[in-house]
Amino acid sequence: MDSREPDAGQVTTRGADTQGRPAGTSPLTAGPQPAAGTGHSGSTGAWTAVLLIILGFALGAFALATHLLVLWILTGVSLVAGGVMALTSRIMEQVR
Repeated sequence: MDSREPDAGQVTTRGADTQGRPAGTSPLTAGPQPAAGTGHSGSTGAWTAVLLIILGFALGAFALATHLLVLWILTGVSLVAGGVMALTSRIMEQVR
């Protein structure tokens, strides 16, 4: 055995991770991870869609607890509007 090779129980961090992938790559993608400060920035429409969907879920929680029909209607409107806005802003294609 070469003295430069790690023992079976030894972990190395130089060059590859424990699954044999090159350092800096993701197990879910083939390429390297984006550098810090890049990646998901999104457009105004995408962020508005996200906020509408979060608002819809928050309203739904209150509607569930209070049994108010008005809150259920606002929940549905907010979720549908957020979904439509997400589709029209092509939210899933905005990764840079």
